[in-house]
Amino acid sequence: MNHTAHCLLSYPDEALLLGNFIGDYVKGSAWKRYPLGVQRGILLHRAIDSFTDHHPATRASIARVREFAGRYAPPVVDILYDHLLCLHWDACCQVEFDVFANWVYASLDARSGEMPAELQARWPHAGKAGFCRLPNPGRAGMGTRPIQPPVERRCGCRGARYAFFCRNSGFRFRFFRFFPRPATAGTGFFKRGLRALFKIEM
Repeated sequence: MNHTAHCLLSYPDEALLLGNFIGDYVKGSAWKRYPLGVQRGILLHRAIDSFTDHHPATRASIARVREFAGRYAPPVVDILYDHLLCLHWDACCQVEFDVFANWVYASLDARSGEMPAELQARWPHAGKAGFCRLPNPGRAGMGTRPIQPPVERRCGCRGARYAFFCRNSGFRFRFFRFFPRPATAGTGFFKRGLRALFKIEM
């Protein structure tokens, strides 16, 4: 899952959002240095990634784009799934997209000083990059840069995009097999699992 889905699974908890957003930048046991609410978000990010990476629908989608994307296939699928989430937002979410997006940016902007240095340095750019629902999988969701041309050449993203748009129904079918589960688990299964593993009250 990419940023849009991670942020959605944190809504409307601001501390959970911050932790989930910075999760990729907090390695090992460094999560323990953060306030309790942010710790929950970091651990939730890891649980979502683990769930996603091992789900049969995700693996099938990765296999489908590997011809074009090679070793970049997993992040390409993350981007495509965020794209599908935005395209089918009203079917997946009860909160209005604009309300959600404004909440995410306001919350992260207010707590940008708590982000790891690498991400904090990029945050002003990320905040200006915008969060749009346009059908453009060259953007990796909320506030992230478009796929850079050198990476696109190396991983064949143009071919992956072509396959995605021409065979959208297959990816859409797999996405809808997959997404409602983490959405539900975000409020139940993940929290119970994190309580047991890390003795954190969720």
